[in-house]
Amino acid sequence: TTWPQQTELASGGAANDNAGYSVAISGSTAVVGAYGRNSGAGAAYVFVRSGSTWTQQTEIDDPAANTGDDFGWSVAISGSTVVVGADQDGNGGTGAAYVFVRSGTTWSQQAMLADPGGAGGDLFGSSVAISGSTAVVGAEGSNSSAGAGYVFVRSGTTW
Repeated sequence: TTWPQQTELASGGAANDNAGYSVAISGSTAVVGAYGRNSGAGAAYVFVRSGSTWTQQTEIDDPAANTGDDFGWSVAISGSTVVVGADQDGNGGTGAAYVFVRSGTTWSQQAMLADPGGAGGDLFGSSVAISGSTAVVGAEGSNSSAGAGYVFVRSGTTW
């Protein structure tokens, strides 16, 4: 069985945006991370499929908008919720993960998930995953570099 390529999901961005470093899909919605976009502040692009046509729905930019945050280093999606990791966000690579929810065609930030240890070099957000109302955020530098995964559960709009 073969898997023919349907399309290329490209942001039309610039060199060194690193679009495609992280990708995720849920149903007919795909998210593509571009941690190098905007001088390393980063971005994530959301695409939706109608039939065999994919269209960019939005560009989600780093809410902190700090150069070098690496927003988009990791991405995950479940239904109408996207989690974007920014492993260099904060002081000395503490990191953060941001939750966005879709209403119609509009994506809005619902939460910022913070590093519970809050230590530089934790790289919180180096990986993210979501299923329904449960998100897991990886911090590869946490616990004296042994690393850890942190579980967050949504209750209403609170994580």
